[in-house]
Amino acid sequence: MAPDITPEMRASAKSNPNTWLYVIDPLFESQADVPPWGVVGAYPVDAHGEIEDDFQPNDRYRPSPQALRMPRPENPVDELLQLIRTGHREASALPPLLRDATLLLYARSAEEYDVIGFPDGEGRVFVPVCTAAAHVPAAWPGWRVTTGKDIAPLLNGFPLLVNPTGPISAIVPAEHLTA
Repeated sequence: MAPDITPEMRASAKSNPNTWLYVIDPLFESQADVPPWGVVGAYPVDAHGEIEDDFQPNDRYRPSPQALRMPRPENPVDELLQLIRTGHREASALPPLLRDATLLLYARSAEEYDVIGFPDGEGRVFVPVCTAAAHVPAAWPGWRVTTGKDIAPLLNGFPLLVNPTGPISAIVPAEHLTA
């Protein structure tokens, strides 16, 4: 599907006849150097500066969270999770950020300091944490605030399950938090 043509695009085409009008992903609009995957595609511009209907999509394009209209991230961890999900960052960037991030750890009460893990359908045990109060499942009786580096030595090798009910979840092996 071809992107909508805006008045700004028409003005640019008028100023640049016999060229191509490149449509840039919102993540890269303010950058001088746009990577190949940041270009949505291009419209040909005729000799009169009119945009032709023959949009050429870029097969290397990776839509950003903004282009996909993902919700505004609550914090830097949520922002990174979105960028990882859309292929704009590597998953290896998550553990270093989690080490210093504020995390909400499942707790039965505010006074509880146990680290509780839960098995999934296959019997693997995960320790659930959330990156924001808005992501805490309604079924949780409570949580306590911690950081990745504070919880890492208490995991006993069990991985973290970040944002178990979304908006974007991730599994982080315990050893990645201690590296």
